[in-house]
Amino acid sequence: MSDRLSKEFFTIYHAAVFEALGDDAQKYNVKIGITLANHLLKNLAKHPENEEEFKNIIESYFKSSFQFSDIADMKFGGDGSASLYVKGCDICPGNEILRGMGKKGMCPIAHLVKSIMARTLKKHVELLGSDKPGPIGECYLKYKVG
Repeated sequence: MSDRLSKEFFTIYHAAVFEALGDDAQKYNVKIGITLANHLLKNLAKHPENEEEFKNIIESYFKSSFQFSDIADMKFGGDGSASLYVKGCDICPGNEILRGMGKKGMCPIAHLVKSIMARTLKKHVELLGSDKPGPIGECYLKYKVG
């Protein structure tokens, strides 16, 4: 038996939470991401000191107890860019419910990664947005790191 919640439950729960937050949803989306980042940082034996260590820690975390997707692949470009490729995300179907109600989708994962990256690499990190090339649950979260 899996320790993971059912996708159906999580989809509906995610949409319900952000629908209930109403006009404050965006503010809490960021706050939830930062809170999740704080939890991860608190439980790390050693904070990453470079991009390769960050990549290893974030991918390991996403594949273990914080498994929210089938694939989570972090990449750093030599030009100060970074991206997290996600496929099979459990959050995205809930965002589709929100969009169906005329609301904006909310992704605290984008802010979790931004917060951890800025604090551990001690660099300014800007969330540039996301590209959604495929089916629901597949995206590239894009960052500028400087």
